[in-house]
Amino acid sequence: MHSAAKRGPRDVHANNVGTKLKRIRLSRNITLKTLAEKTGLTNGYLSRIENSQNFPPMPTLSRIAEGLGIDISYFFINVGKKDKENLHIVVDRQSASVEKAFLTAFDQEGQRLCDYRPLFPEKLGRNLQPFIVSPDFQLGPAYRGEGEELVHVLEGSMEFIYGDEKYTFSQGDTYYFDTQIPFTGRSLGKKRAKLLVVYYPYRRS
Repeated sequence: MHSAAKRGPRDVHANNVGTKLKRIRLSRNITLKTLAEKTGLTNGYLSRIENSQNFPPMPTLSRIAEGLGIDISYFFINVGKKDKENLHIVVDRQSASVEKAFLTAFDQEGQRLCDYRPLFPEKLGRNLQPFIVSPDFQLGPAYRGEGEELVHVLEGSMEFIYGDEKYTFSQGDTYYFDTQIPFTGRSLGKKRAKLLVVYYPYRRS
């Protein structure tokens, strides 16, 4: 099992997400076991998220939000700030502070997967989940989601494994895939790649 990396200032949002997850779960009288059964995640992994020891990738967090019956945006809204649910356009001008906003995602085994920054986290009721991703240099275990994903490579290059197929993408490349087929990826070269990812989770009826 891989040990979690030391947490830095940019992981401060993970503390808020863990606290909110536990508060919402308890307020709805949902046990960790029940939430684990709803999401397909382990009790231990959910507990580590609640205690801010691990932070999940966005598709996993989306699955947790669905299991709780809430919008994923609730995990990122700052208390006291007005949400932007009814706005037709939302603008993000945080390019100067983008590094401070990154979160580090781990899988259930505690292996580091990537760093990512949610875009427009305060926008409620949205169908798309956009974020900036910087994959690790080591391949993590193949992951299976419940949605569709569009990826555009902003910087660097990466290896992407989708089912039994292997691809190499570089700056300017774009790819679109169904996350129900197992996939994983990693940065190539000396500098981590930077990706614009838009995730569309399927809604269960």
